[in-house]
Amino acid sequence: MQQALLSNPKFESFRKIKVGVVRGGLSAERRISLRSGRAVLKAFQRLGIPAVSMDPANPKDFEKKIRHVDILFIALHGQGGEDGAFQESLERKGIPFTGSSALACRKSFNKGISKTYFEKLKISTPPFALLNKKNWRRIASEFSEPYFVKPLDGGSSQGVFLVEDFQKSAEKLKRSIVRFGKLLIEKRIVGRELTAGLLGHLRLPVVEVKPSRTFYDYKAKYTAGMTVYEVPAKIPVKVAKKIQKIAWRVYRGLGLSGFSRVDLMLDKNNRPFVLEVNSIPGLTEFSLLPKAARALGISFEELCLRVLKDGYQRRRKKR
Repeated sequence: MQQALLSNPKFESFRKIKVGVVRGGLSAERRISLRSGRAVLKAFQRLGIPAVSMDPANPKDFEKKIRHVDILFIALHGQGGEDGAFQESLERKGIPFTGSSALACRKSFNKGISKTYFEKLKISTPPFALLNKKNWRRIASEFSEPYFVKPLDGGSSQGVFLVEDFQKSAEKLKRSIVRFGKLLIEKRIVGRELTAGLLGHLRLPVVEVKPSRTFYDYKAKYTAGMTVYEVPAKIPVKVAKKIQKIAWRVYRGLGLSGFSRVDLMLDKNNRPFVLEVNSIPGLTEFSLLPKAARALGISFEELCLRVLKDGYQRRRKKR
């Protein structure tokens, strides 16, 4: 089956392309990135595509390997991967890579910036406020509870917590401000947690996430058995199409490409609210984008090939 993929005219030209799978990095999400990259590397190996693992955390080895590949498949998460810094350096050097441009990554990675774009695009998002070291106590104490506290940059729900009573959470908020410098607080929407993936121009089925914990935190995301996933989500067809349309508007509005995942909440009146967008969604065994693709009969190998093809053709056109 895997070899049949490369017999498809859409992908046969990739038989001899040498791919560098970029994984690891130095962010707090290094562990997840290593897992995503390992899954991608194994997929290419099963297909017979020459691929090597590359870790920016080891600069000498990285620079040595980059001279022997045709394109980089970026499987980095968090800072140095999704914030656009790595992509910007590649763009300056003219090195082809998968996924979104540096500018699009910057727009989607910082939650404060992406929120402003949601508002410009007239996309519903939960009420929010930005905190810094000077204003955090005043704004957080006046903001309507319950609400989530989130670092402006970062993923995998690291550093996220729920505030139901400001007085009881004030010390935790203070520690978080000291740690991150700036925070986003966001009104909690009670309802169903959903995600909508994009694979190139393809709108993937909506997935519902049902964690056994209070919310879909780091432990729920990466611990087997702690979350149930419904693929596709058991929601009215009309609502599902609306969510897919919103995800597409976010994807296009922020200038994303290759692949992406938009996370939303659906309230009790079936009104969707966009929470955030992931320019490089997870590619681990627990990850949502591969689950959604599989529901359309797209194997993990084909998913990786589609992302690779998009990146290769786009960068070649630019050159």
